[in-house]
Amino acid sequence: MRAVILNSEGDLRVGEREIPKLQPGKTLIEIALAGICATDREVYSGRISGIKPEVILGHEITGTVVAGDESNEVKIGDRVVADTVYECRECNSCLTKSEAGCLNPGELGFTADGGWSQYVLVDTSRIHKIPDHLSFEESVITEPFVIPFGALLDSKAEIKDQRILVVGGGLAAVAFASCAIALGASRVEVSLRTNRRSALFTNISPKVHLISGEDVAKLSADLSIDSVGNTESIATAISGVKNSGQVICYGFSSEYADNFPIADVVLRNIRLSGHTNSIGKWPAVIEMLSTGAVKSKGLVDRIITPEEVPDSIAKWQGNLRTAIRFY
Repeated sequence: MRAVILNSEGDLRVGEREIPKLQPGKTLIEIALAGICATDREVYSGRISGIKPEVILGHEITGTVVAGDESNEVKIGDRVVADTVYECRECNSCLTKSEAGCLNPGELGFTADGGWSQYVLVDTSRIHKIPDHLSFEESVITEPFVIPFGALLDSKAEIKDQRILVVGGGLAAVAFASCAIALGASRVEVSLRTNRRSALFTNISPKVHLISGEDVAKLSADLSIDSVGNTESIATAISGVKNSGQVICYGFSSEYADNFPIADVVLRNIRLSGHTNSIGKWPAVIEMLSTGAVKSKGLVDRIITPEEVPDSIAKWQGNLRTAIRFY
């Protein structure tokens, strides 16, 4: 099969790999589309440790089940998305089935071969069927929506009837704004560095508003979300939340934060919560996509072939979401 392989830092190549061999508890998916996200670019640049040598990247995947184990929910021939995180099955949390989750989780595309390939092997328990009316272009966005949706819930923050500030203009910011509206937020304010994607946010809902830096400084949000993770975005998120409010720290970028405003956090009694992978949120997000409560149509704004990936990563054009098409 064709696959996009990270040979070494900054060295992506399209090559040939054997189709993964079936294993008990695993299902083989023929990939239709695989997304390229900011984390993939961080891996490519060598800024994330613990990456498997010569790994096939790709953790945002959608396609068709072609072989392997079936379940009550998923059968061969079904169109699916997949949660690419997997448990180590060896730590104390795994052995005791703790609600805290695996202490040493892995993920396809990082610690094991992922979905930038024609086929990928995934734990059967982590595969989710998508409705027939949802296109692959819409469903490949599921993973980037699951994690922000899970962050909102796992933070234990109140969302319904609350005023939410989202800092950032990428797909994560779109997901946070969309999911906050779906969860009943009374108003979502978005602080963008530029106006390039302003229409994308205002089209989510009349309750979504773009705000200036002056408005952010009014300390009015009940909950603030930093979807970027650099000095400017963190400062904006903290300055924009009310005293005793909460800030969700989600983004982390190559522009590591300096001069963290710790005094504001301490003196204004602000709560910080960090979030990444969320457990058990996939069915809810698929349902929201299916009903249109959250919309992903049009968010994939560039589709490329596997052969175009190395050059596209090296010369990134800033698309909202680029996806690789395998057939």
